[in-house]
Amino acid sequence: MTKKITIVGCGPGAPDYMTEAGLKAIASADAYAGVTQLLKRYASEGKPQIPLASDIEEALQAIAACVAEGKRVAVLVSGDPGLCSLATPVIQRFGLPACDVIPGISSVQLLFARLGLDWMEARIISAHKSLPSLSATELENVKTLVILCGHHVSQQWVIELYLSWGKADKLIVCQDLSLPTERIDEVDGEMFSKMELSSRTIVVIKSSSREEV
Repeated sequence: MTKKITIVGCGPGAPDYMTEAGLKAIASADAYAGVTQLLKRYASEGKPQIPLASDIEEALQAIAACVAEGKRVAVLVSGDPGLCSLATPVIQRFGLPACDVIPGISSVQLLFARLGLDWMEARIISAHKSLPSLSATELENVKTLVILCGHHVSQQWVIELYLSWGKADKLIVCQDLSLPTERIDEVDGEMFSKMELSSRTIVVIKSSSREEV
């Protein structure tokens, strides 16, 4: 670690998908910041740990305090730092010159590998924390839509979007990718509305009426 803060992408969930570069950065850190699950899995005992919860500003202040003490901080983020990640507020606060960023394997990458699809022309949106202000009309030319979701409100939003695209569209629900509870189901809108979703859910809408990816 040549900089005071290293943001480490920790992959989609299973330790098998953590990179060697990420593990080396974690091993050389003096302190850690991340969600409880990642801290429990990767942080070394006896070193300071900063939980990342709803109060991001408090966590950023704690990271700043560690940096001021000369500590090297590893910020552990799920998936890849460049995709719906806590890396963004960390870089905004401390600046890129102060941060190293180590990429990880995202759940979206793993999803496309599982489905055997090219994802160059896919549109990726997040409905995990808040609902996007998008309509079917705005997505008219999108060939494959990938939605990060995992709660009841986003589930209902996905159903409405799916129905507005037309019933011929494929709706693929991917849950807990890389974990023992992983499952991938192709369903219709009615089936999807009755599913109890994991917080680690990605939905793919792929229209058979559009050009294949």
